[in-house]
Amino acid sequence: MQAGPYLVGLASGVSIFASTALAQTTTKILTVGPGGYKTISAAVSAADNDPDAAIYYDIQVIPGTYTNDFPYVTRPMTIEVHPCCASQQVLLKATKNLPNEKGIILTVASLTVNGLTFTGAKITNGLGGNGAGIDETITIVNSHFVNNGNSNSSYFQHGLYVNQAKMLSVSNSLFCGQLIGHDIKSRAAVTMIQNNQLYDGAANSVLGCNAGSTSLAIDVPNGGAVTISGNQINQGAGSQNYKMVDYGEEGLAYSYNSFLVSQNNFTSTGTPSATAIYDPSCVPVKLSSDYTKSNDDNMFTGVTAIVDPAGCIAPAPQ
Repeated sequence: MQAGPYLVGLASGVSIFASTALAQTTTKILTVGPGGYKTISAAVSAADNDPDAAIYYDIQVIPGTYTNDFPYVTRPMTIEVHPCCASQQVLLKATKNLPNEKGIILTVASLTVNGLTFTGAKITNGLGGNGAGIDETITIVNSHFVNNGNSNSSYFQHGLYVNQAKMLSVSNSLFCGQLIGHDIKSRAAVTMIQNNQLYDGAANSVLGCNAGSTSLAIDVPNGGAVTISGNQINQGAGSQNYKMVDYGEEGLAYSYNSFLVSQNNFTSTGTPSATAIYDPSCVPVKLSSDYTKSNDDNMFTGVTAIVDPAGCIAPAPQ
């Protein structure tokens, strides 16, 4: 890819977030909520308009619901829950089609998001294509992607879609209630998905998750170096696919490919012939965090096939 700016967005309209090493030496905090900026967009705009590139902005948001608040980020920054209330929810709620046609947050710069919840993201059927990629490192932590997407089966949109990035890291986050598409789709050279809860056509009323109608929990269609570890992956009858994780089904795009799947809990209910991992390119799937062991350290419930094809499970070294 050419040098920036890079457009970051998702097919379903929920945004993705990029993080790189920053040269800034001074951090300035802006507060959103009582006593501060009324909207996240206003705080982001104030930061974007600062001509001093040496300042790094940390936008701290007081818990509450921010309806149709669509920030556009043009400089490196962090948007996170205010430290006063880290256990409470900052909800970015869309009740109308996304005006930027890409994401609740749209960024063309490095952005770290921590602890936010996104819901209601949608775009019109005529804009059903996927978002663009970014040649940086994308980091998502402590965030919720809940009940998003388009109910029209002619349009495939995803909870999180990342194009040809250098790296995607998703951790300690929730994906559920997504309509059609996948919870996470990554074409990054390196993909790390760790310690998340992913619901593929399965509901969780306690977490506010609809069943949704996703096709996959995780799709890594072009391979690369992939680690899927410590996740709760739940497939229900609402899933449009009997597979839970796909790797390399559109062809391997990178010179280096590896696939580690460890310490996950795969659970499928109401889906016949459930397959935990589909690996048509047959990159050897390591099923243990300790590759010197022959047994895996994942748990599989209601799963008919752990890896398809079965011969693509990597043997432990002798």
